[in-house]
Amino acid sequence: MKRILTFAAFVILLILTASTSAAPKLSAEEQLQKIAEDYLVLQFEFDPVHATEMGEHRYDGRYPDFSAGAINRMVSKLRQVKANLKKIKVSELSTDAKIDHMLLESNIETQIIYLTSTILYRDNPKLFSSTAVNGIYLIMLSQSLSVTEQLNLILERLTKLPDFLVAGEKQIKNPPQVWAALAKDESDNATTFLSDVSAFYSAQIPERQSEIDIKFAAASAAFQDYSDFLNEFVEREGQSFAIGREVFNRLLTTQYFLDFNVDSLLRFGETMLDQSSATYDSLAAIVDSLPPVEEKNTFIPRSFTREDVLDYFQWEINQVRDWVLQNDFATIPSDIGECLPVETPQFLENIVGGIAYQPPGAFEPVQTGRFYVRPLPDSLDDANRSAFFRYCYRRGFRSSVVHEAYPGHHMMLQLANRNTSLIRRLQRNDLFVEGWALYCEEAMYNSGFYGRDPRQMLAIAGGIRFRAARIIVDARLQTGQFTYQQAIDWMVEKLGASIEYIEKEVSRYTLMPTVPMTYLLGKEQINQIRTSLQQRMGDQYSTKRFHDLLLNEGAIPPVLISRKVNDLIL
Repeated sequence: MKRILTFAAFVILLILTASTSAAPKLSAEEQLQKIAEDYLVLQFEFDPVHATEMGEHRYDGRYPDFSAGAINRMVSKLRQVKANLKKIKVSELSTDAKIDHMLLESNIETQIIYLTSTILYRDNPKLFSSTAVNGIYLIMLSQSLSVTEQLNLILERLTKLPDFLVAGEKQIKNPPQVWAALAKDESDNATTFLSDVSAFYSAQIPERQSEIDIKFAAASAAFQDYSDFLNEFVEREGQSFAIGREVFNRLLTTQYFLDFNVDSLLRFGETMLDQSSATYDSLAAIVDSLPPVEEKNTFIPRSFTREDVLDYFQWEINQVRDWVLQNDFATIPSDIGECLPVETPQFLENIVGGIAYQPPGAFEPVQTGRFYVRPLPDSLDDANRSAFFRYCYRRGFRSSVVHEAYPGHHMMLQLANRNTSLIRRLQRNDLFVEGWALYCEEAMYNSGFYGRDPRQMLAIAGGIRFRAARIIVDARLQTGQFTYQQAIDWMVEKLGASIEYIEKEVSRYTLMPTVPMTYLLGKEQINQIRTSLQQRMGDQYSTKRFHDLLLNEGAIPPVLISRKVNDLIL
């Protein structure tokens, strides 16, 4: 009997060996693709709300687990993915695949840094309030889901919302005071948001009103409990939000592929602030010498409404898109998704002081972007009607469109979402995303979009000066050289901006280490790539060819694009 078992085992071994040897060996690029797919599933399972944001709706009924145990398990899995990446023979990859390999490794290591070396996932009440609200809001944004499908997913997620916020209460011990205040404000606004959402779906599907009322009432009560829980933290200083010099330096290298540290970043910011302030002051002197713009005696219609203002915003978005096409600034696919102007949701108002953009997820079938504008009055009184009509008559919204819509965020991220590389489609590197949008402001002026009005160039110079100040504030905030209040005071003094706006800006900076520095630094890196390509291409260079080449790479760190165009990817 023993010999028979041994012989049977030998036969099975032969079969397994034969089947193994028959299986085709994956190429290096196929291995990379498989690891990228595994990494994506890992991301979505860890944070189902992020999956919703990316347009993957199979996870919409869940909220994340941000407990210490879940974080540790995620870090362990990320390290395993990183180990698998290292097994790939990089020398066998194409240039673009080598860049993808670097991007995926960067994504993994950056996430490990945030999970293990900051308190953004450990003692952050805003993480729970924002995730809870966005879990509902992002489902509503999807135009690929029917109203009934949206409601089913929202109700399923709402069932888990109270436990998710209770988990937050158990995890929060000593948060930074500013984060507690932001989370409390967001939780208070969430009750109004949920009431509006409940009313919308009840009107759409009245036969389910009873179920809707019960689930939304429980969610509102959970937010109220969470807000009450945060009261004590709003009254005390709490720990620092700063990530510290060592972590900041690691992010500069790992997330952005930069070869300098926080000290050289500060020197760069200070130099750029001096230069941009001098440029701004020179332009301001020229503008001050011009005769004042005469206010025309414009007829103000009685029927001008907030809907007319939003219609104007949409018209301006379309006009700027057409200009980009007609003047060969860049290629825009004919089937690009819509960019819709919408009023900033109330729950976002404590961190969005001006305008902003919400892109569609890379995997969302209907690629509609949302352009957030300041909320408008429900009805326009005489003064508001006159002010808004004159604003529309002067085309005051046009410059905002350049940064947020065309050729800025909306156009660029729409193209990034079409990238054939899965790894590229996952990228939202702010050095490129924000750097490109700021680059477009000046590039559109130089291309003749605004004519040659120095008043417009003054506004652009003011934006550059503001972004230079952001670099300094970002570095000093996150390394403990500025407190929250010191950063506000410094920006108000340097820029002469309103304290209400700066408070919202700095509040956002505390939660987004390294992001504020990306705007101007990214713009300068894009300018360097342009100069390099002009030299290499000579007569073959054109603005459109440069922009198309740049945008074809996806939203990746400009450093990697620079290395590619200069044949430095080894």
